Amino acid sequence: MSKSETTVTISCHLSPELRFLIACCQAQPDPDEIALQIKSEKLKMKNWEQIVSLASRHGVLPIVYKTMKTLHSSLLTPHSSLEQLLNALKANYQNIAHRNMLMTAELLRIMKLLQENGIEVLAFKGPVLSQMAYGDITLRQYGDLDILIKKELRFRAMEVLEAQGYRPEIMLRRTTREFFFNTANVMGLMHPSNGVYVEVHWELLSKNYAVAWHEKDLWRDTAEIEINGHTVASLSSHQHLIYLCIHGAKHLFERLEWICDIDRSVRSHSTLDWEALISQADRMGVKRMVCLGLSLSRDLLGTPLPNMIAQEIMRDNVLYGIQKKIIQTGFSDVSGTVKSYGTFGILWQMREDLRDRICFLWQGIFAPKFNDFVMIQLPGKWAYLYPLIRPLRLILKYFKR
Repeated sequence: MSKSETTVTISCHLSPELRFLIACCQAQPDPDEIALQIKSEKLKMKNWEQIVSLASRHGVLPIVYKTMKTLHSSLLTPHSSLEQLLNALKANYQNIAHRNMLMTAELLRIMKLLQENGIEVLAFKGPVLSQMAYGDITLRQYGDLDILIKKELRFRAMEVLEAQGYRPEIMLRRTTREFFFNTANVMGLMHPSNGVYVEVHWELLSKNYAVAWHEKDLWRDTAEIEINGHTVASLSSHQHLIYLCIHGAKHLFERLEWICDIDRSVRSHSTLDWEALISQADRMGVKRMVCLGLSLSRDLLGTPLPNMIAQEIMRDNVLYGIQKKIIQTGFSDVSGTVKSYGTFGILWQMREDLRDRICFLWQGIFAPKFNDFVMIQLPGKWAYLYPLIRPLRLILKYFKR
């Protein structure tokens, strides 16, 4: 199927409100297209609160506000409700910008603190991605900070952060703590005074989604980003893009923000080594997920892709079907229950190799996850029972729904 046919098919499954948001999220918004949508009877502009809520839920409110602010003089004339929309977007944007600046300052403080204690650390997503891809820490919505440390330093990092007042999201018993840190790959901590939530990762996605992302690849290919006059160590643009595609695929790209992140990351790094990126994705068993993220970004936001990537996308006969399902379930009003039941099949299709599918099946059904420890903390000698606890919890979860 050609790109134009795919775009038309996608558009048929999108609500008028989502089409409006997508038009506002283009790297170069078309004033005529936005004006046409505003005048459309299908877009109920009087329900501007719904549009603000949808923009916030999809994590694109700052971008939508920036577009509307830039174009407002040519769009406002006959629409008083449009002025109300702009005012509401502005109020929400100011809150987001203020929060982002607070979180950025806290990230800089945490990075410095950990480095002073001999802990190598890389920041990713959050303020770093906002600066790398958008050139502005206020143009993304992020609710937490993500940092990556080396696995052997995870206990030390926890001690340093807890000494600064951060509290783990789950208080582990001494007998459960070691098993949890050997099983999980991330721990969240919250600071009670400023409300900042930090996720400390020592692996990326391997335990959650059976992705073979070797530590040496992450720490060998890094970048330095300037934020507010400070140099911050981060994942490289290459590794960041792979992560964004996998993370978005894992959540079925249910937020437009994740597709915008891919679009802006590609546009802001014209020197990406595409052959190396696809080669690494293939080794990791995630080439289809990377192509999926790039395909959605191209079809929704016009992301410029080299011919070799376009050909990779066209060669994958399964990809279009997955993309269609994601648009239908992730961007529609389908209930959460239906999404939950259908999610596994879509995620299964994203894995190309049978071995990766079997690993994903095991990780999804039997490998202990954070919520299993929330449900019950077994003494160390009984920890081997967690692979039985997880399927039990999943059965209770879905029967309850």
